[in-house]
Amino acid sequence: MTPHAAHVLEDLRSRLRPAAVARVGGFRPPEDPTTSWFCRAVGLPGETVPQWQGEPMFPLLQVRVSELPVVPEALAGIALLVLFLNRHEYPFDRPHGEGWLIREYTRLEGLVPLQADSGPFRPFPVAWNRVDDDAPGWEDAWELVDLGPVNDDEAASNAFFNAFSRYGGTKFGGYPTEIQHGVGLQDYVFQVASEEKVGWMWADNGRGYFFRTPSGDWRWACQFY
Repeated sequence: MTPHAAHVLEDLRSRLRPAAVARVGGFRPPEDPTTSWFCRAVGLPGETVPQWQGEPMFPLLQVRVSELPVVPEALAGIALLVLFLNRHEYPFDRPHGEGWLIREYTRLEGLVPLQADSGPFRPFPVAWNRVDDDAPGWEDAWELVDLGPVNDDEAASNAFFNAFSRYGGTKFGGYPTEIQHGVGLQDYVFQVASEEKVGWMWADNGRGYFFRTPSGDWRWACQFY
């Protein structure tokens, strides 16, 4: 490996990020409904499940922010959020509120379970594990460092793909785990993976990526195999 390529990899290693990685099920479900869950949700008294084209959506993921060992800056002031999706189509290229919706709550007090039908998907509680070495994929890494010397060096290229950790499951923080191409790092907050236990899949074993601007606007993207 050339010294230049080695220096680039060391620069990239200095930019690794912490992340909160989901562990789905495998433990006794908590009694508190305001904890993190796949396919269960809470809301304010009198609040109903959001609608899309005249039909109720379902809660894919509820997250209690205080449970996250790594909290993205974009979630400052948010105590709990719920990601809802419609039942009939992946809302590719649709803006927030059209086929998908994230509700935010600044307090846990007063929240009550929503009567939401998860359909064929199986509810599971979620616990969170901290990692401190999440690395970006090939295309997103170019936003951080010039990978030209790595691209020209076989040993360095192998090290890029084999000597760094990339966590492809549901996670908050860290870097988005790309599948087809770069996801983009600006405003990235979390990703939701295809989760076998839950029975949820984005198209062909894909991932959904969620971004929140400093003004509080959400957008999303999806990649799959």
